[in-house]
Formats: sequence, C-alpha cells, structure tokens
Amino acid sequence: MVSVVVIEFSVMRCQPLRRALCAISNI
Repeated sequence: MVSVVVIEFSVMRCQPLRRALCAISNI
C-alpha cells in the first residue's frame, strides 16, 4: 500500500519530465 503512494507521488513529481519525454518522442 505504501509503495503505491510512493509511486503515485513520484509520478506527480516527474510529470513535467514525462511530458518532456513525450514531446521528444513526438519529434
């Protein structure tokens, strides 16, 4: 259960980075 919260927090924290990766992959 705790790991799920940590993963969710990390996803929210890395959202901009993930967005950048998506933009790069789109190019």
